[in-house]
Amino acid sequence: MKKRNRQAIIRRLVNEHDISNQHELMELLKAEKVETTQATISRDIRELNIVKRHRPNGKSSYHIFNRELSEMKKNTDKERLMNAVNDTGVSISQIEFMNLLNVLPGNGPSIGVLIDRLKDELKDVVACVSGDDTILILSYTREEAERVNKYFQNLLYEPQH
Repeated sequence: MKKRNRQAIIRRLVNEHDISNQHELMELLKAEKVETTQATISRDIRELNIVKRHRPNGKSSYHIFNRELSEMKKNTDKERLMNAVNDTGVSISQIEFMNLLNVLPGNGPSIGVLIDRLKDELKDVVACVSGDDTILILSYTREEAERVNKYFQNLLYEPQH
């Protein structure tokens, strides 16, 4: 089967089913008479911008990121940050006047940009440095860092709608 056809089937399956891992996706592909390897599935997932999204019930499932990006364009930067941290955030930890926000791989840069855009609103944030899955958020004082930590904890652990 051609790559384009296989990826079209994968897109359809991700949109129609709650798929939580590659094994489930491979089983659904077999039901569609698509034989492929796990390595090919991994490449397809990466190329199609399919990400795992955590739900309030604790479960996670695959979603196509591009579709979510187009929905996010309608939101303000604050809403985008709230949704992005709630959907892809893993944990936040404070170290003195700094916070480390851990997110799912690939999401650090976009969340870092949103934090930078909201510096006027997030007065306790001096700067942030983002990597692939970690954002270092700097404050001037420990007290400011505590407020930042509390803000991001609320985004991480509260259901957003």
